[in-house]
Amino acid sequence: MTLSAHNARQWDAFYKTSQTRVPYTDAAVFAVIALSRDPDAVVFEFGCGNAQNLGFLRSLFPDATLLGCDVSEQALLKGRRTYDGLGLFVSGDALGLKPGSIDVILERATLQHIPKPLAARYVREMYDALRPGGRAFFEVASTDHGYARMGDGSEDPVFGHRVFYDLEELRALFSDFQVDQVFDRRRMQVEGAGQQNGRPVYDEAALQLYLTKPA
Repeated sequence: MTLSAHNARQWDAFYKTSQTRVPYTDAAVFAVIALSRDPDAVVFEFGCGNAQNLGFLRSLFPDATLLGCDVSEQALLKGRRTYDGLGLFVSGDALGLKPGSIDVILERATLQHIPKPLAARYVREMYDALRPGGRAFFEVASTDHGYARMGDGSEDPVFGHRVFYDLEELRALFSDFQVDQVFDRRRMQVEGAGQQNGRPVYDEAALQLYLTKPA
């Protein structure tokens, strides 16, 4: 069984019981601002899950072109049943995106479940699909994340394959983009946790990147 198939099975099991419909605030706000400026913008979410972000956008922008992919067919099935008019498809080793066809890219906590060489290919394809001047939001688990001590490629019992990035790795991964802003987003520090390689160990730590494709 390939890693993608293995991860798909784990995510399918997760989404069979998940009832999540709450959009992720930072990604949703990023897209709302973009669509408010240009209602004709095409939005694509990489790793959309059951499409709660895209469904929220649909409620505000009924005529927008909203696309999303995910490894889990079960997640997409829920998205199709819950929200109307979304272009949802299963992601394979390539996304099949048309070059220069997208204005806005959203990604939150998906790249951290993909082996780094494949993640780099996805990012390259998304960059090619983004129109010049298009914008992107990515949030990726950092090496300060509590699970990072398990190492790249570790196996999570629920979410499968895990990888982590430091800032320099992300700058290299997104080197073709213009980096507009980077935020270090953290949630509560694990009680009683000490230092790992001189840095605090956090329950959740991620880097948010706000990017533009040069015109």
